[in-house]
Amino acid sequence: MAQPKGRRAFIESVLADVRDAKELVLPMLMVEEPEAPLTPAALRSLWEQRDVLDPVMREAVELLITFELPFVEEEERLEADGLTLSTGMAAFEVAMVDFERAFWEARYAEYQVDPARFRLRERAEYDICAQHQLSSQVVRAAIRDHGGSDFDELAPYLGTSRACGDCHQGVTRLLIQDVRRSKAVSED
Repeated sequence: MAQPKGRRAFIESVLADVRDAKELVLPMLMVEEPEAPLTPAALRSLWEQRDVLDPVMREAVELLITFELPFVEEEERLEADGLTLSTGMAAFEVAMVDFERAFWEARYAEYQVDPARFRLRERAEYDICAQHQLSSQVVRAAIRDHGGSDFDELAPYLGTSRACGDCHQGVTRLLIQDVRRSKAVSED
């Protein structure tokens, strides 16, 4: 069983899964309501049809009901109270941030109690550069396997170039750490 994720990783994983679920479900919703496909009524209607949906679609709808519907409903509630981006942008944003904070605190608490309740896909974490899909683990392996001592030597193996500031900074940081570690070992 996988270790439970930290709060930030949990939220990021959920948001990525919800984004994927929207891409899957949106074309079906747009058939019914091309102008406003992601309404509470449309999502609930889809939920009511879950028994006839294939497993992948059913899982996508479940994610949207759990993690998207509350936000859409809150926006509608605020609108019914006369608070929208056009009538009071700052107040609307504050209300949504407050809602979002409380929502994620509650969902993360539920996740901590029962991580298996939320079937989240494992995603690679690219702590160096998401664009070039670089993680510290991949860079350390390249340093170990190719023996590079500067960024320009490792960049071809990593599929990046000096043009990416995130890659350059992250790889250089790990190269410096490797040099320091090697130096400390040799001094012992």
